[in-house]
Amino acid sequence: MYAVGEPCELCGCAEPPRTRFPSVGIVECGSCGLVYYPGGVDARATYTLDYFHGREYQDYPAEKPWIQRNFRARIRDLRALRPGGRLLEIGCAYGFFLELARRHWQVSGLDISRECVEHARGVLGLDVESADFLDLPDEPESRDVICLWDTIEHLARPVRVLEKAARWLRPGGVLALTTGDVESAVARWRGERWRLIHPPTHLFYFSRRTLGQALTGAGLRVDRVRYVGYTRSLKAMLYGMLVLRSPEREWAYRGLTLGGRLDLPVPLNLFDIMMATAVKPLHS
Repeated sequence: MYAVGEPCELCGCAEPPRTRFPSVGIVECGSCGLVYYPGGVDARATYTLDYFHGREYQDYPAEKPWIQRNFRARIRDLRALRPGGRLLEIGCAYGFFLELARRHWQVSGLDISRECVEHARGVLGLDVESADFLDLPDEPESRDVICLWDTIEHLARPVRVLEKAARWLRPGGVLALTTGDVESAVARWRGERWRLIHPPTHLFYFSRRTLGQALTGAGLRVDRVRYVGYTRSLKAMLYGMLVLRSPEREWAYRGLTLGGRLDLPVPLNLFDIMMATAVKPLHS
């Protein structure tokens, strides 16, 4: 777990960071510009069943059709770079991505949430385990694709995870991830009210520059960084906008969704979510 007073996770700068979002305790490295929450989190105690049912999501499993719609687009992108082989997903949650991906790769996954892993294994029949990636024995050059979908911002040691993931990739293998861009126009405009600012579940806030620095520092060649959209349900969006931030506004949520009966798919791209793909160079 990252602790207050430790050197910057990305550049190792030992100077005290400057304040970025004071009301929520988020700081910024004065050397490389990495934005992060220095307080850390007990991951196993945080990512329990209620995280996916009411605390962070209204009902994550109920969102499966829309979540998998988004993942199908990611799979098309990945197949263009690495159409087969062994794939590992770090932060696989309920296994909705891996359920689709196993049609094209030999898949396995990790998640810190035991409840999610039980669903992925028991219901979907996936090869997943509840573990911290950094605690696993090293398996150099054992995977062709490694994915972290909306995961890196939750990790206490994201740069070390990228470095280990790079070791696990075979030459020519692909690392793919999505995460918010703290320097995007929407994030700069919203400031502390940006929807992705919510420590201690989101600990690290990358920009295109700091993410690129982390990937190249891990020994990978950045292939592409672009902004991607998501399809979410109307109910989930309104729940996040109204109820999660201000529970007293549940009346507004219920009115706008006709008591939870009205739901529609809503595609949205605010150009503040990055999808990055990086390739491990071939041996010389």
